[in-house]
Amino acid sequence: MKIEYSKLAQEDLFRIKEYLSESFGSENAKKCLRKITTAIRHLETFPLMGLDLGRIIDVPTDYRYLYVEKNYVVYRWEKNCIKIVRVLDERQDYMQQLFGIVPESHDSYWEE
Repeated sequence: MKIEYSKLAQEDLFRIKEYLSESFGSENAKKCLRKITTAIRHLETFPLMGLDLGRIIDVPTDYRYLYVEKNYVVYRWEKNCIKIVRVLDERQDYMQQLFGIVPESHDSYWEE
């Protein structure tokens, strides 16, 4: 099983490394990234070990995710390839990041 990283996933990992290095030091950043990439490598053997994202968003999707070190690793299994789509911090709005969906605020509802 081959693992491929999208450009956005690569950028996500770079940003995580930068943030952790600045906030907690480069050694802690390396440890965190090592845990994330080790979990991703486990997908080579166990591609379905992640959870179905559709169960959370209540919409059928082929995305799955792993939760590692306060980050969601979002991926798809395509034939003999695992495609890492994004690596999102738990504080990020994953619906907006993955699908471009911005939740409507209650204020805008009342303005109509």
